[in-house]
Amino acid sequence: MLKEVKVKIDDEIILGITYKGVLQIPNLYEIGETINVDGKEIKVLASTVDYRDNVLKINLANASKSKEKKSDGKSTKG
Repeated sequence: MLKEVKVKIDDEIILGITYKGVLQIPNLYEIGETINVDGKEIKVLASTVDYRDNVLKINLANASKSKEKKSDGKSTKG
């Protein structure tokens, strides 16, 4: 699901979009090892530039975790 987020780079807040663990922002900024997204510091795994749209695509560490339902360890009888 696409989600619009606020990204803080230096002292500037810009809008970005996240989708499946990838943050997209305009290719106007230098990023470090972490980035502030919606007030949370998130580790940057990798980044690439899409020159067609001049967009920086940033793979975020915690965003790639699966949100599947975890088993409670109890078996069900049917």
